[in-house]
Amino acid sequence: MLIEQGSTWPPPTSYYDTMRHRWESWAAWWSGDLDKLKANASTCAPGGYWARHATKPGGRQMHMPLAADIARTSAELIFGDSPRLDWGKDATKVTDTWETLADEIGWTNSLLEGAEIAAALGGVYLRPLWDQALAKQPMLTMVRDDDAIPVFRFGRLAEVTFVTILNDDPHRTLRWLEHHEPGQIRHELWEGSTNNVGHVVPLTDHPVTRGLDGEPIDTKPIRGNELLVEYVPNDLPQPLVHTPHGRSDLQSLETDLDALDEVWDSWIRDIRLGKGRIITPADYLEPVNSGARGVAAQLFSKLTRGGAEKAFDVDAEAFSPLPNMPGDDPTKPATITVAQFALRVQEHADTANELVDNIVSRAGYAPQTFGRHVEGQLSGTAMARRERRSTGTQGRKRQYWKPATRRVAETLMLINAHVFNGPAPAERPGLDWPAPQADPKETAETIQLLSNAEAISTEIKVKMAHPEWEQQDVDDEVKRIKVERPAAPDPLDGGEPFPPSGQDNGADDRAEGQ
Repeated sequence: MLIEQGSTWPPPTSYYDTMRHRWESWAAWWSGDLDKLKANASTCAPGGYWARHATKPGGRQMHMPLAADIARTSAELIFGDSPRLDWGKDATKVTDTWETLADEIGWTNSLLEGAEIAAALGGVYLRPLWDQALAKQPMLTMVRDDDAIPVFRFGRLAEVTFVTILNDDPHRTLRWLEHHEPGQIRHELWEGSTNNVGHVVPLTDHPVTRGLDGEPIDTKPIRGNELLVEYVPNDLPQPLVHTPHGRSDLQSLETDLDALDEVWDSWIRDIRLGKGRIITPADYLEPVNSGARGVAAQLFSKLTRGGAEKAFDVDAEAFSPLPNMPGDDPTKPATITVAQFALRVQEHADTANELVDNIVSRAGYAPQTFGRHVEGQLSGTAMARRERRSTGTQGRKRQYWKPATRRVAETLMLINAHVFNGPAPAERPGLDWPAPQADPKETAETIQLLSNAEAISTEIKVKMAHPEWEQQDVDDEVKRIKVERPAAPDPLDGGEPFPPSGQDNGADDRAEGQ
């Protein structure tokens, strides 16, 4: 049994109490759902824009989905170019099997999905699994940081329980608990309430868990006494807790994101209130029947003595002044007055731009990565210099992903060998990302300069021009270049062959002297 029956939920752990509310807040920013923002954003941004809207019914809310853009951009920086796996020189069959398996499981898309989850919530679990009733090969799924209860030992994942709520009834909550520990996996279905785990019920009580085995699944033939699951932190260390939970890209930026939404809302409100209108005498207004009023008119209306109503429509273009206002001159004839408020476009734009640049930079990225401040034609070197902050974040995150990605690829192949009779890998694969594509013009100029200085070989020239080529492709190209380009003449060769050693040339010299 994973936990004691009738115990409180969620389990009282020091890290979970600290992280749970933040996961809810980050998930709300990531999703951009207005209801979730009103319910959870105030956790990390108290007293702000969304905290006020949480207690104020009605009204219009505006949201700038910058948090979602940051998470997606992070994933594209890490896995926009899919990493290459090397299973060894003599592992042709394993390599071919892996390529087929990677296509079937959606390897690249799964990694992109996991990287986006990690950027938003701070970490993600890579869960290999198999279900012969669903697929004829292993599968790879991503589990969010807020759907897991892990146990870390010496900074390493020792065991973990994945929690899936199958129905969200506060009086009868079904939780599917999937417990991974060294050498085995266990599935249990619990019936309880929102704050109590309740008791164990048969897996057959719900269609999702009906096909699962109630007995522990032995994973020793696959990986011995090791976990099949991998945890990837987005970044470390995590200053909020003493466990190696990853740090979200949104961490400590919640108040800035809240302020950005407030500026965006203020800007749109200026546009709404700044519509061109006229103020017209009351006699010019026509009665409005109750049944014909719009929503806005129903909110702002006044019943007159005759039973008809005169309405205020926020989208109307003509309004009537209130009678007997100070300064009114009854002797003057009624006139139509034009009202047009100025829109603070530049002020809002400057504030929003400053907030966006600050958020993006503090999240670890260059504004240019998001298409900002890129004016005119830039060389590859200039662009790389501007993108340096994003490049540094990319390299840092890839170092966290590399060991877990290698290991989970090996686990998938081991499952494929044990369950589906595929070839087993002899070793863990090597992993590397493709070299970034340099500017072709700058690459050609660099090769030319090194060639003029006689400081580069033909092989290195080809590798610089085609970094994506394999060594065999490079060797073939070097051979073709040597065949097409004749060797340069020897500068020490004057054209006349040297005489054989010991031969006397005196006769020729005497003949010339006569």
